[in-house]
Amino acid sequence: MAKASERKGLRTDERECCAAERKRQLDSIRLNFVTFPVIRSVPCPVCKMVLKIRVYERPTADATA
Repeated sequence: MAKASERKGLRTDERECCAAERKRQLDSIRLNFVTFPVIRSVPCPVCKMVLKIRVYERPTADATA
């Protein structure tokens, strides 16, 4: 089977709308989630591409001691 990047019709680049939605989701996870990992599949509201978001641990800057 061909690699995902070699298949025709499969978009591998991230558009601005997807980057904005990914940032919004990551900010929400950072502020609202206490337990990790967080694994989500979220559709982009503009182009409907499914964004796979995986956060395995809280960023060290946000961790409370």
